[in-house]
Amino acid sequence: MRLETGEAGDAMVAALAAGGVSKVFFCSGSDISFLQEAVAKATALGTPTPALVTVMHEAVALHAAVGFAAVGGGPAATAVHVESGTLNYGSALVTAFAERSPVLMISGATARAYPGTMRGGRDNPINWSQERFDQRELVGGYAKWRFRLELQDNPGLTVSRALQVALSAPRGPAFLSVPREVGMAPLAGVAFPTVDQLGLARPPAPDPAAIDTLAGWLLAAERPLIIAGTSGRDPATVAELVRIAEAIGAPVSDNGFTYRMNFPATHPLANTGPLPCEADVVFALDRDLPWVPAGPRELGDDGVEEATDLPLTDPRRAPSADCRVAILAQEPVGTEMTILELTADLRIAADPLLGLRALAAALEERLEDPARERARKRIAAATERRRARFERFEREASAASRSTPIDPAFVGHELARVVDREAILLDDALTNSRIVTRYVRMDRPGSYYSPFGTGGGWGPGAALGAKLAAPDRDVILASGDGFYAYGVPSAALWSAVRYGAPYLAVVFVNARYSTGVEQLLPYYPDGFSRAGGFEGANLEPPPDYAAEAQAAGAAGFSVTAPEELRDALEQGIAATREGRPAVVAVRVR
Repeated sequence: MRLETGEAGDAMVAALAAGGVSKVFFCSGSDISFLQEAVAKATALGTPTPALVTVMHEAVALHAAVGFAAVGGGPAATAVHVESGTLNYGSALVTAFAERSPVLMISGATARAYPGTMRGGRDNPINWSQERFDQRELVGGYAKWRFRLELQDNPGLTVSRALQVALSAPRGPAFLSVPREVGMAPLAGVAFPTVDQLGLARPPAPDPAAIDTLAGWLLAAERPLIIAGTSGRDPATVAELVRIAEAIGAPVSDNGFTYRMNFPATHPLANTGPLPCEADVVFALDRDLPWVPAGPRELGDDGVEEATDLPLTDPRRAPSADCRVAILAQEPVGTEMTILELTADLRIAADPLLGLRALAAALEERLEDPARERARKRIAAATERRRARFERFEREASAASRSTPIDPAFVGHELARVVDREAILLDDALTNSRIVTRYVRMDRPGSYYSPFGTGGGWGPGAALGAKLAAPDRDVILASGDGFYAYGVPSAALWSAVRYGAPYLAVVFVNARYSTGVEQLLPYYPDGFSRAGGFEGANLEPPPDYAAEAQAAGAAGFSVTAPEELRDALEQGIAATREGRPAVVAVRVR
């Protein structure tokens, strides 16, 4: 690509567009005005450019970029103001990195040129106070690639290189800081390669011998179990995982954490298998930590039917010592975790889709009638277990339907009535996520997303980005009130109103941080915190999230009685289909 005239910012915008970036989630700042001008110029001249999406908070901008990329909108970019804007990303950095999001984070850097020596140089007191030794340090270990653009660098090439790294497996965010005078620097006759010309790395294929070994283990297993993680990032993996599970009758479990729609929730083999401690072969697919490594503890027997009924740290979530364990992922040794106690008999480095295709072919080539009959019997037994599970869930929802404060099980049950098969469900409900997935059973590839990371506040921004990526589909966010508040929902709703990206947010308002209650009690069951009302975790009285939504131009509904719930949900989803975002805040026990 070649630009005959213009500024560095023009080359950056041209490279972004050529690299497939259609949206820049933009938080204004004096130092990134060159980027704002370059997009406006390209728009006016009719040359390729991403669109600016104005956002009022940096964390919302980055979460929106993450949601946009996850739902299939392609790579995205953000643009923020110097070190303060970068710091304001906050825990969104954690989520972007954990999600392996192909996002280019552009941060303006304060001008350093001596006053009056060049356009864009120092001309304001803030230019001195904002200067830091190295702004790249602020993103630390949360970016796959970090760079500061200088006058001698080719700006178009730099952006293409950033996107090449971000889009090559394993994907991840990239960070570029640009001093103001560098972004405004004049260019003449500059040429640079696009991302396509640089080339993306092809996804890694599995070792045939390792696949053959795994196929043999699974065919010989009496109690096989597949634990899926984030393979559903690629919707094409879903059909391949179904193909494998049905071939051998292997149940597919989320083992407590559902991150993507990896396997249809309505399938008989979905979460109807043995507990991990009961399996003789466990195949962990694209899951960094498929279970918490268990020490030598008594397993006990309290009638637990499925892994979803267990605490996350229960030793029954981990395989027994004599179980064979295989892990397949792009990085099957968890290189991003410093210490990992997880043992495995076989680790296969491969792209999940290529690995599943190879495994399916290996299994089908070796399938014989006895194995087919075992698979048929397992599927029949799983079908009966699924029927009994779903009947139990319905009984529990019916029993909860008159509870005040409202029982979360009833919220999940009623939410399922407004989520159609074509919808996108974003789940940030935390302690109530198990309830959400129990009743809202997504079975369409690319229909379910939950943040793969430890940062709070993902939901509002991610819902904005998801709706921009899929404007013709309902986007529904289920969120706990603590994480919802972390997400600066008023900023996300404002952008949703401004850009016609209406989503429905259903907020489970329990007026507490679960970390300060549920995770404190096991260690201090009769402690001072409990006696004092859990100060530090108590959010009474809760904010009026419905009023906040209305102030941002969205529809808002507060629900305190179970008989109000269905009507509020129906009005909320109707509002989004008419073009207006909506929030339904439900007071739950």
